[in-house]
Amino acid sequence: MNVYVSVDMEGITGITHGDMMMIDQPEYNRGRKLMTNDANAAVEGLVQAGADYILVNDSHGPMRNMIFEDMHSGAHLLTGSGDAKPHCQLEGADSRTFDCAVLVGYHAMARTRKAIHPHTIAGAVVSELRINGRPHGETGLNAAVLASLGIPTVMVTGDATTIGEATDFLGNEIKTVTVKESCGRNAAICRPPAATLPEITQAAKAAVGVRGDVKLYTPERPQTIEVDFNTMQQADRAGRTAGVDQTGPLNIRIEGTNLWEQYQVLWAALRSALYEPAVWLQ
Repeated sequence: MNVYVSVDMEGITGITHGDMMMIDQPEYNRGRKLMTNDANAAVEGLVQAGADYILVNDSHGPMRNMIFEDMHSGAHLLTGSGDAKPHCQLEGADSRTFDCAVLVGYHAMARTRKAIHPHTIAGAVVSELRINGRPHGETGLNAAVLASLGIPTVMVTGDATTIGEATDFLGNEIKTVTVKESCGRNAAICRPPAATLPEITQAAKAAVGVRGDVKLYTPERPQTIEVDFNTMQQADRAGRTAGVDQTGPLNIRIEGTNLWEQYQVLWAALRSALYEPAVWLQ
């Protein structure tokens, strides 16, 4: 049995502030340790459930956050910068046949209240992302993309708002762990690791057992991905990407019937949008 694990940072046990999430910030090393611990707890549950191969993808920001030396011996870690990962948070999901997927430390979508650092993929550029007209965050989007490969998403961990979003998209059959309750963007009532880590292990173990009961989250085909950007310059840059139609001063659209391929186009467009040219080129 093969299991795919995507690990983000905003929804990790004890993480509340940007100081804990980015390389140049003072508490980043604390955040890295907490992130690694939550991931390891999930891996332990998957090992107990009989997983033969577990691929853990570091899916936050610089995508080389997790402490490799401290990783669970049952996991393989996919780590490295986003410019080398054409499928971003889902890199490697097509590298073999996976029986199910687990999302650890995920966060709520852009424009969500009472959530730790809500955004969708790249908050610096994305105002809102929709599939077939419905706003999606990374949980719904990634579950849909994984489903296009035949992989059900069976577990999500994060703050209370994120867990509500996850069950709204994926149903109550999935296993969830709420690690904190947001008081706002940068504060939360946090449960201690002594409580959350055993729960994550038990949920991961149980999630493998219900994988046959969890339906693939499959938006109706053909799928239309739409993105609203924060600035016109970002939309213009993204609109030059092959496979993208610019539909307005702040908007793009990606049409298709294969979300795995559309997701690659989306990430390429967002990388272009994030690129800030030299002042003399602007």
